[in-house]
Amino acid sequence: MKISRTALLITALMLPAAPAIASGKSKSAASACIKGRVLTAFQMRMLQTELVVGALSCKLTPRYNEFVTAYRPDLMSAHRTLMSHFSRESRLEDYKSRTANEVSQRSLANITEFCTYTTSLYDKLLGPEKIRLVEFVSNEPSANRHGQNACGTPSIVTASSGGRLIPMPRMKPEQPAAAATAPAAQ
Repeated sequence: MKISRTALLITALMLPAAPAIASGKSKSAASACIKGRVLTAFQMRMLQTELVVGALSCKLTPRYNEFVTAYRPDLMSAHRTLMSHFSRESRLEDYKSRTANEVSQRSLANITEFCTYTTSLYDKLLGPEKIRLVEFVSNEPSANRHGQNACGTPSIVTASSGGRLIPMPRMKPEQPAAAATAPAAQ
């Protein structure tokens, strides 16, 4: 069987698009913002990653086990949501590995500060009153380092400069036009 040069060229051009076509997602769908249950699931996964790296790096494994036991229903619900979002377990596992590597790099940059922070997270989550995890993750900075485009909010951007997380620059507050052009009083 002889394949024409044109057919070979068309096939080669389609290869990069094949995964998007197969999953039913285009580039614009992949960059769409997340919200609701999906956003909460990413926040929970990121918090869990922060805590597992803290457990391993700071010798807090019993506290991690206590966390997973206390919040198992929430964590399992988040896992199912992410499985649905990624549509394949291998994609979810890739995401989990990337985020674990990023958190690990942050822990190595300043282990003392990282362990102090992780211990305070465990103290909050495992205190005498059980916290609603959905509410906790929405306001917790480490839970919001998930690297996804959250609808309506500026996200923290991960840069691959030595594995450090670099926050998105803040916008300067706008000066009122009258104040900017008014002469200074003496």
